[in-house]
Order: sequence, then structure tokens, then C-alpha cells
Amino acid sequence: MSRSFQIASIIIISLTIVWFMIMGMDKYTPQWQFLTAGGIHFLMSIIINRQFVKARYNYLGIIHSILMITLGGYGYFFV
Repeated sequence: MSRSFQIASIIIISLTIVWFMIMGMDKYTPQWQFLTAGGIHFLMSIIINRQFVKARYNYLGIIHSILMITLGGYGYFFV
């Protein structure tokens, strides 16, 4: 995996954590925010998994996949 994709992946994960903390302070969060976050992690999961060639475990791909399922599913079913 190239260094630029690793950095972009870590930046997107950290932005998601910051967004989640800011969203926790808000009383109402629209559904599209969860669906958009799930979609972004879906795209990053595909990109990171395509770059995965040398490591034994693809931790960044696993993290993006988990965030994709939880955020997208929560936005689709529960909000």
C-alpha cells in the first residue's frame, strides 16, 4: 500500500471521529450525514483493499469496512 493512501485513510478515520464527537453535541442529526459517512468509508474500503498487497492483515480496510456498515446501517435503519 502506498504511503499517500495510508495517510489519506488515517485522515478520513480521524475526521470521522471528530465529526462523531461534534455530532454527539448536536440534538438532531440528519439521516444524510450517516449515509454520506458510510458511503465515504465504502469508497475508502474499496480503495484500501485494492492497494493491499504486502501486509498480512489489512487493518485500515477492516476499520473502513466496520465504519461503513455501522454508520450506513444506522443512518438507513435507525435515523
